[in-house]
Amino acid sequence: MFHTQEYSEPYLSMALACTRDDAWLGHGYYFWKDEDDAIFWGQTAKKRVRRYSIYSAQIDCADVLDTVFDEEHYNFWLRSIDKAIKVLTIKSNRKPTIEDVNTYFIQKGGWGEKVTGILFQDIPSNETISKVVGFFYKKRIQLAAFDIKIITNFAHHFDGDC
Repeated sequence: MFHTQEYSEPYLSMALACTRDDAWLGHGYYFWKDEDDAIFWGQTAKKRVRRYSIYSAQIDCADVLDTVFDEEHYNFWLRSIDKAIKVLTIKSNRKPTIEDVNTYFIQKGGWGEKVTGILFQDIPSNETISKVVGFFYKKRIQLAAFDIKIITNFAHHFDGDC
């Protein structure tokens, strides 16, 4: 999988954790399944420094909540998110933000001790890598690793310009 960061020297020896409160899957080490998505992220999200670095790594997904390919995991994911939304809506009388949902799961102890990460598919909209105009047939898959021990063989892959 691929980890995108702003360009810096020396190169990283391990992935950097995202600790933004609005991160899609909460605090964790974020990876892309496909190199094209990692490059697109570098080109669009790292413009401030005009360069980005892509790192590659192997991820042990044995205890990762797989909401992309595993139906049971996906249904657990939906039930958990729906429960958080219900609790938060009753508590605040408004539609919760991603920050609210992440805070809820952090306060509840995350996804449990056994879940070391979440594999998630968001909705792609990158016309530059889509081979069919307006048809996004390829999944855009991210992984948020919550346990750094599942990340191995982390290495610099290449640098790009924005």
